[in-house]
Amino acid sequence: MFFISYAHRPQRARPTRDAHLVRDFYDTLYGHVDELLGLQAGQEAGFMDAEMDGGQRWSDDLAYAIGHCQVLVPLISPRFAGSEWCAREWHAFTRRPHRTFPTATSSHGATPIIPVSWTPFPIEQLPGEIRAVQLFTPALPQPEMARLYQSEGLYGLLQLGERGLEVYEAVVWKLAQWIADAFWTHDVETDKDVDFRGLATEFGEDPT
Repeated sequence: MFFISYAHRPQRARPTRDAHLVRDFYDTLYGHVDELLGLQAGQEAGFMDAEMDGGQRWSDDLAYAIGHCQVLVPLISPRFAGSEWCAREWHAFTRRPHRTFPTATSSHGATPIIPVSWTPFPIEQLPGEIRAVQLFTPALPQPEMARLYQSEGLYGLLQLGERGLEVYEAVVWKLAQWIADAFWTHDVETDKDVDFRGLATEFGEDPT
């Protein structure tokens, strides 16, 4: 249903202490979306590639997921805008025609793309095509919670102790609701023949 697009960290000899945080985020979000959509056995709530780095090739599973998912969730960070893999995923999704269902009563934007702040990054430095999409701005119980998310991102919230964790959990729950809303209000045509060789490797670049 949803596809997590994020810039993988470069491989290092010594793994970082928090290398598991993206995976933990995905697992929590997956559970929420699965519950909200009431998926049946065999239906997958989401996809995240946990293995690929800049030196690996695209897998068949990745091609299938980006060609069939209904919601793209980019995790915005300083690495994201410069990642050729993230650019390819973005272009693979955005070239698929989509429409809003005539009976839809709500929608968090014109496209089923929900950019999420992972680490703080100036909006004005994002590529124009990302800025043109409504960023994830959850309605949280307290204004302070929204400010913390906007200033720290999800990764930063996890560094702020119990209060940060409280806000993090609220944000992830709201994100799951946005994903479910996008799923119920939009239809994105399937692309069964994703060819990564023809996809642009930079934002703002036209595919060949």
